Amino acid sequence: MSDHVVVSLSGGKDSVYALYSALKEGLNVEYLMFIQTGGKAHLENKHMIELISEVTGIPAIVVGKNPQDIGKALKKLKASMMVSGVTTTPEHLDYYKEILDPIGVKQYAPLFGKDPIVELEEMQKLGFKCLIIEVDTALGADIKWLGRIIDQNIISEIKQRVAEKKINPIGEWGEYHTLVIDSPIYKKQIGIKRVIMEWKGTKGYYLIKEACLQDKT
Repeated sequence: MSDHVVVSLSGGKDSVYALYSALKEGLNVEYLMFIQTGGKAHLENKHMIELISEVTGIPAIVVGKNPQDIGKALKKLKASMMVSGVTTTPEHLDYYKEILDPIGVKQYAPLFGKDPIVELEEMQKLGFKCLIIEVDTALGADIKWLGRIIDQNIISEIKQRVAEKKINPIGEWGEYHTLVIDSPIYKKQIGIKRVIMEWKGTKGYYLIKEACLQDKT
């Protein structure tokens, strides 16, 4: 068992589910690491990581997207393993491998190879509330998904679009991005108080300007 585990956490469904899985397996997760890369909504909502840190009781740090900065931060944290939410794309595993191998940090992706639809349905059953904070209609997402919690209706729509070969079901190429506002490992849920919705071409963003912690209902 690794003593110093760091979880790469965007706040989205896959990374939070990977954190949940790591904790369930008994891994000693010491830090959450937000890497400043990826979709605009994740980057502009990165302050939400502070709330996720608070509700999970795990300290969080923010690092730049430069591989050297990530490696330096992991060494400073004395990390022995990095956990990620990579599910369907080997290219993302390669990205982490190039950073981790030279510094002797193990990589673990507990969701990799899992059926994305099964993953979505598992999260639904477990009580994950995954708020859709970014969509790209050119990549198959529905304009109406923005700002909604993934529910059985949206999962059914995703299944239909997968059957029509119109979308990656987990959104790993930027079809859609999420923020987990409640999960079994949160002591409280995150309440959204004020948002701005922006559209640029085919992309929509749900930018959270004010949020708070609330008792679970």
